[in-house]
Amino acid sequence: MITNFLRCLVEITGNSKALMHYTRYEEEIVQRYGIELQGWTYEKLMNPSTLSSSLPPLKVLHDALVAGTCKFVKLTAAERKARKAAYMAKIASGEVELCKRKRRSDAGVRRKSKRARKNDGANDKEDDDNDDNEEEASHVPKS
Repeated sequence: MITNFLRCLVEITGNSKALMHYTRYEEEIVQRYGIELQGWTYEKLMNPSTLSSSLPPLKVLHDALVAGTCKFVKLTAAERKARKAAYMAKIASGEVELCKRKRRSDAGVRRKSKRARKNDGANDKEDDDNDDNEEEASHVPKS
């Protein structure tokens, strides 16, 4: 069921790496790709793995997916513009919050380039090897 659902998402978006975002559906699916999921059989759009384990509602959803009544549909330019305006109004009113990335713990600290880090890693390994040789030499009894 899920693989067929994702395959349909990939087909309609034309993006082979498209993933379904249930919690940020409006932002990640509707706004990004200009598509909408129609025919969802539950009141709220949720990941099927978090839905109730009661079989009758899940069977209804499964049947809708198989029959094609639950499907992704491309929005027209006018529909997309209206959805974007409504979404921006919700953001402005504070009803919806944009997803923000977590701030790095080392934000504001200069980091070395990849090349410098790679070279430092090689030098550290050589230094470790030399330290081991010195320790072994110091444990050798003198005659």
